[in-house]
Amino acid sequence: MFSFLACALGAATEREPASSFTGLASAAELLDRHFYFVVDDFHLLAGTSLEEELEQLIAINSQHMHFLIGSRHFPRINMAKSELRNAFSVFGDDLRFRDYEIEQLFRTTFKRPLSVHGVSNVARVTDGWAAALYLFHLATTNRSNVERRRAAESLNHTSRFAGDYLVKHFLAGTTPDMNRLLTVTSLLDFITPSRCDALLERHDSRAMLHKLEELGIISTDDDGATYRMPKVLRLYLLAGIDEMEPEEQVGLRQRTAALLEREGEVGEGLRILAESGDWESIKLLLARAGGSALQPGRCGWAASIPDHVMPDDAWVVAARSREMLDDGRAMAAEGAAARVRDLTTDPECLRIANGLRLTAAVWSVGGEPAGADYPVRNLRKAIRGNPRSTTCSSSIKGHPEYLFTGLSFLLAGDQRSALPLLIQCAERLDLDPAAALAAQLALAVFGHDSAGSDSWATAAEVDSVQRQAERRGFTWLGRLAGGIQAALPGTPAAAVAANSVIAACEDRGDEWGAALIAAGAVLLRLRTGAADLGQLEALAKRFRRLSAGTLEAWTYSAEALVSANLDLPCAPEDAQSAEAFARTASVPGALAVAYAAMALHKPEEYPELMRQASETAQSAGLVCRPWTWLAPCRHELVPPPSLPPAVASDYEPPIRHSDGNTEPTPERARLPSLQITCLGEFALSREKVPVDLSRIRPQARTVLRILCLNAGRLVHRERLAGILWPDLDAPAALHALQVSVSCLRGALQPEGVSGGGQLLVRQGAAYALVLGTGSTFDLADFDQSLHAASLAKSAGDSLSTAQQLRHAVELYSGEVLPEDGPAEWVSDVRERYRQRAAEAAATLASVELSLGNTAAATAAATRSVEIDPWRDESWRTLVETFQRLGNPAAAQRAQRKYDRMLNSLGVDAE
Repeated sequence: MFSFLACALGAATEREPASSFTGLASAAELLDRHFYFVVDDFHLLAGTSLEEELEQLIAINSQHMHFLIGSRHFPRINMAKSELRNAFSVFGDDLRFRDYEIEQLFRTTFKRPLSVHGVSNVARVTDGWAAALYLFHLATTNRSNVERRRAAESLNHTSRFAGDYLVKHFLAGTTPDMNRLLTVTSLLDFITPSRCDALLERHDSRAMLHKLEELGIISTDDDGATYRMPKVLRLYLLAGIDEMEPEEQVGLRQRTAALLEREGEVGEGLRILAESGDWESIKLLLARAGGSALQPGRCGWAASIPDHVMPDDAWVVAARSREMLDDGRAMAAEGAAARVRDLTTDPECLRIANGLRLTAAVWSVGGEPAGADYPVRNLRKAIRGNPRSTTCSSSIKGHPEYLFTGLSFLLAGDQRSALPLLIQCAERLDLDPAAALAAQLALAVFGHDSAGSDSWATAAEVDSVQRQAERRGFTWLGRLAGGIQAALPGTPAAAVAANSVIAACEDRGDEWGAALIAAGAVLLRLRTGAADLGQLEALAKRFRRLSAGTLEAWTYSAEALVSANLDLPCAPEDAQSAEAFARTASVPGALAVAYAAMALHKPEEYPELMRQASETAQSAGLVCRPWTWLAPCRHELVPPPSLPPAVASDYEPPIRHSDGNTEPTPERARLPSLQITCLGEFALSREKVPVDLSRIRPQARTVLRILCLNAGRLVHRERLAGILWPDLDAPAALHALQVSVSCLRGALQPEGVSGGGQLLVRQGAAYALVLGTGSTFDLADFDQSLHAASLAKSAGDSLSTAQQLRHAVELYSGEVLPEDGPAEWVSDVRERYRQRAAEAAATLASVELSLGNTAAATAAATRSVEIDPWRDESWRTLVETFQRLGNPAAAQRAQRKYDRMLNSLGVDAE
């Protein structure tokens, strides 16, 4: 190994190969680019001198030299050495493909997409093991698409696609005794030394399990107390059990079930019996175990009960009801539980069935929150509306209440009160696994204060919930986590993957799962600065059907926010409706979002409404600010297609909104690009050539500036006429406007200049200036920079935050359209951008200060003061930066100016 690395390093550095470790270290220091040394199947070298030799090589620790080691078990290398401080480990679960990744793998890499059910089944059978996925792909390469999808949907433990690989590679080195142990224990979810000894009638199982772990065949997470084998290997071995003689197979399953019954693991024992269809033994075991067999997550086996077994046994029917409830099929669970009272007089069975029926009724469509357990009933009430009322009346006595009260707070928008309760619940996995995992999932999605959170950490948290929920039998929670995991990237492709999971929920009759996954997908898209109004409308319908008024209120507020951001004609009505609905449903968090939506389409009331939104959010406990997630967006007017000159002027172009809902337009003439400047001074260029406005009358130039200020958006002609010709009657004012528009069109497309479509278009009773490809607009650039800075700040990326804020502050070269003086049509917009620029500069000063850039912080704070001399934060930051810069005289001068400003306002300086 030493000589191989020495030769490779010598070739990379164009030197003679080193002959000692010291020489190797010197050669490594000559590297000027990254150098990777890969050792695969390192487990084959375990216990040899090469293992120690590799540890010495790694200790060289050059900044450009990296070692990648692949092994079935952890290498015997001291990872605590100071030379290995940057080492990190990736384990099997980290490499496992998730459902949505499997869907993408077959669709984009293998070019053989699978159905929703096929993806789910392949994920279940292979457990996302990369080798198994590739082997399945190879085994079905020559099949048609229909055959391949059918194979994926029917894949089970009898499939032998991975058999040869497992025998030749994975099980190489095992003894017959080891193979016997693996086969017998493949029935078990977890293997323990005592279980092996009991089933194999021997006393040395612990040593054999340790050896199998060293071979990388099984794994342990608790220092050998329990072991697990890979899902694909387990299914392969189960196929071997199915080939045993019937008596031998039944005997093994019954002995294993009896062992598990003695250990109190009745659910697992019932599963083992159900796999062989031993329904008589199942009935006997259920009768002995009673209610202990019907605990949450313990009845997954009941999904395979055939119809002929169901009618006559009350415990079997109750088990089926529990399985349906765990799987999210509330209506079916309610119906099954109701049948139990006709089958038995056993008080324990009737009590359990009644509890299942009442709980299922709460979550059935149109169900009433009555009769069920107190915490469940309260949560259902919170979902219907007025969630704060349930949190106020709740007195937290035990573990489940932490979850239900925390979720009720969350429904109201009170993250501040919800998160501590959810954290306490999540930490108690041993007391109530289902509640703890549900709390973990809620924390993964809502535990971050805003957009741009650490997506990798969130994905790991959600994946952990999905894996544990599936292993513990909480299939509904696992499916919900899987849907959220699919939607996490917040991209259109992620939305497609999430829709696959939603479709699977709908096929199973799981309406709550479908609705919550759809809500998660919308939320995650919103956090990336994008949203789909169609999805929001569909989501509102889902929640209305489920009588989930609180969630419906949140959906309406999000829809209003997106509409206002897109400046759609329906935005004012959407915002008013959302505000009224949130107020009626008593959802303060949604009300804050509705206020923000109203602010976006009411420039004259923007400061007051945005203040109201922030104060409502603060009062409600809403930590995040959803209105900061969306980039200020303008309509992109689609240029008209090429038309004959005689009809082109009458053509009314369609509008394509940034939500992407409209159909693609036909091929059209290229539209010239415009370069618009509104900050500091007005300037307009066409294809980077200044537009000659010398012959345009003042009123027409004002029309042009109004249209430029609203570039890409429609401005109603009556508004334009009212601004420019308020003293004329309507017909005369509209005629004057038409004349001005005609003159402007001539200036924007001078005679003799060919190419491009119409830049100034009319649609109905409104006009708009169209921005073609390559156009620039300083106000839009300013908005986009602030939005990017907000996302970067939320993600904790100070460098990117500073970069985006610097760009925004540089763009603000002065007030919006200063040549128009105090004109009312521009004053509100001018003031809004002035405040935002001052705030951006003040924020930049704080960020620069945190990065240690005191000089840049001073310049930013000074600029903020120049833009808005009345801003306290800017003055304080300016004084602080001068002090940190070691310039007390400048700090004192800035403090005196700040004091004078306060005195001018009648405020005593401290």
